[in-house]
Amino acid sequence: MAFTEIERAKYENLVSNLIQNRRIQATENGFEFNNQSIELFETHPSTSNEKDFFNISVAKITYIRTTDIWKISWMRGSLKWQGYRKHPEVKKLGEALFIIAEDEDRLFWKLSSAT
Repeated sequence: MAFTEIERAKYENLVSNLIQNRRIQATENGFEFNNQSIELFETHPSTSNEKDFFNISVAKITYIRTTDIWKISWMRGSLKWQGYRKHPEVKKLGEALFIIAEDEDRLFWKLSSAT
């Protein structure tokens, strides 16, 4: 079941705050809703063509309504989502966003953390 309109508005506000604070090297940071998941990404200019841009997936946060938890995932080099081992589940979206923003293992913000 997808997020309700009220949930979506509340979550958009929380995620937007994180995205605005993470504007380091990326041209733009963004997110999109997909059913019960929120996927965060960075947009960078292409080095091969100055008109092109590419997105890099940062993290995916999935809400499990039956257990009232949020699962945190990161994108592996194989382009498959992997559960974040240190904190695979949290009770609140704010906690998940804090963990992703801190990025102590440097798994989430790949190019922005490179500097």
